[in-house]
Amino acid sequence: MAGTKQYFEENAKQWILDGYNDSGYNYPTAWHRVRIVSKFLTRLKNKRLKILDVACGGGDLAICLAQEGYDVVGVDQSKKMIEVAENRRMNLPKQIRNRLQFIRGEVGKVKLDAKFDIVTALGFIGYLPNDSALFKIADTLLKPNGHLIVSCRNRLFNMRSISFRTKDEIKNQNALNLVNELEGLYSQVPARDADRFIQRLKEVSKKLPEKTAYDKALMLSPSEKYSSYVSKLKDPVRQSTPKELQTTALKCGYKHAAYYGVHPHLMDPNLNKMLPPQIFNKISGCLEALEDLPISLAWSSVFIGAFQKNHGKK
Repeated sequence: MAGTKQYFEENAKQWILDGYNDSGYNYPTAWHRVRIVSKFLTRLKNKRLKILDVACGGGDLAICLAQEGYDVVGVDQSKKMIEVAENRRMNLPKQIRNRLQFIRGEVGKVKLDAKFDIVTALGFIGYLPNDSALFKIADTLLKPNGHLIVSCRNRLFNMRSISFRTKDEIKNQNALNLVNELEGLYSQVPARDADRFIQRLKEVSKKLPEKTAYDKALMLSPSEKYSSYVSKLKDPVRQSTPKELQTTALKCGYKHAAYYGVHPHLMDPNLNKMLPPQIFNKISGCLEALEDLPISLAWSSVFIGAFQKNHGKK
């Protein structure tokens, strides 16, 4: 965790650039996570929710939710991230600013004055030693029947994207289990969802250029364009499958409420950089129309899970 903390201290602004912008070959995963969390909370139909955003980073999710009327506290151990978040907060209208607070500290150790209806943790779980650690932390922070919303890297995607992780799964004899879980996700797509997908394809096809070029400036990611950022963080982030996460949730006294696929891939992800910038992501993004369906977990490199605290199941 020490190396991870240093990484986010040194690269806070650059990480934010890549998470929320779609230039070059980049897909703004962080932006879509914020969008999906907002969608889930809207379905709860309660604007009086008190929300804690764990590992809040530069405050994008917390600010978005405060703008939508929720009371939000963001916590992060990175001094630089909290500085970015607080500067943003101070530039907001007073009525929004007053619904929002940022605190620097390690979640689980920082003192908080209240219990929360919602705890969000986007991308944080993979840096913990195991999945149960986050559920146990959230247990001390949530009100009864409160929700934990978590995003993590999708281990199932190792069977869709040929990479060193795929080789590791085969070598460690885990590949068959992942394929079996993948097979359980395939089911008929409802006609209304299929129609939305087709409509997205039509809209995107109209916007694709007739002629494309490998312009070096257009091929750069946001951080490559606007900073001297070079990632020195080796890939320490743990992955989970939806089934693994749900099993852990049940053991920790939570019931599953929803899953959403994030960062969809309509084709082999290795094709991304073989095409001109954003072609692959724009086409694959049409699958966002199906992100609420279980099948979306088959082609998404990240997923969001929502779990409701339920001590009666312990």
